[in-house]
Formats: sequence, structure tokens, C-alpha cells
Amino acid sequence: MEIHLKTIKELMTELPDIDRKTLVGAFEIRNWPVGSYLSSQAERDENEYLLLSGLARSVVTDAEGTEVNLNLYAAPMVITPNMARTSGGRSLVDIEILDDAVAATMPAPHLMDLMVVFESIREWGNTVMREELTRKVGREWCLAALSARQRLEWFRKEHPGYEALFAHFHIASYLGMTPVTLSRARNQ
Repeated sequence: MEIHLKTIKELMTELPDIDRKTLVGAFEIRNWPVGSYLSSQAERDENEYLLLSGLARSVVTDAEGTEVNLNLYAAPMVITPNMARTSGGRSLVDIEILDDAVAATMPAPHLMDLMVVFESIREWGNTVMREELTRKVGREWCLAALSARQRLEWFRKEHPGYEALFAHFHIASYLGMTPVTLSRARNQ
């Protein structure tokens, strides 16, 4: 438990100690086995998540059952904020655990309350949202403007080490290509 508390604190290094202690204390730490879901598409989800150990992915499934990865997560990191992955309190995505994980959860309304009271927590939350927006725009640009080989190079730059952590079919989906196209890009 202590190592996970330390990991949470490391995700919030810019906060003053007293505010960090308040924020850390608001999270609940829980184990998540491989194959479980932090959040399920179309189901209620009012939580914020910090992935403290393990791997996860954010994925949508279309009407024909085709999955598309929207994000890959390797701990430690903040999972896409609630307001960016839900609509009307319902999840727009599945967040699937790909490797046994530990995650910290907090009700999103509680985080919003803390952001109102503590300026440093508000700044931290706003920074998390800006970083998520920047990541999403960068990925959209990558998918729209780059060749398969260039997308792979972008992925390697933006997500160092992920190629060794995630199954290549997950990476291919994230990059908007088939596994065969990814294999060809890797061999160029």
C-alpha cells in the first residue's frame, strides 16, 4: 500500500505538501485483475482513475463489434479525465485492464469540490486536462496526416517503451492500421 501512495504522490509533485496530502487521501486504492474493466461503455461512471501499476487501454466498440483503441496506459499515469470520456454520466469507452493492475479511484464530483477549495489542486486538474487535450489532438493529427511508417515513428516518440509492453494488435488499432500494416511499417 505504501508504494502505491508514493506513486500517487509522484503524479502530483507540483502540489504543496499539504494539498497533495489532501488529494492523495481522497483516493481509494484497489487491485484490478487482467480482463476487468475500470469503466464500461454506456454504463454509469462517475470516477477519476490513476493507474498505479499495470497496463490498460481505452477502447470503443462499434455496432458491428469492431474495437478501436483510443488510448494505451502504462502505469503510473492519470487515466483520461471523467469529463473527457463520459457523457451524461455514462462512459463513452471501455477501460480494460490488460495486465494485473492497481488503480486509485475518486468520485469526479469530489475532485471538482477539491479543485474549488484548493487553487493548487485546481491547477493540477487543469494541467491534466490540457495534457489530455494535447495528446488527443496530437493523435488525431497523426491519424489524419501521417503514413503508416510515420505514425509508428510518432508512436515511438510519444510513447517510448510501449512497443515492448503492449500487444502489437492493440498498437495497430491505436494507430488506425491493421496488424499487417504495422508489421510492414516495423520492418521498413
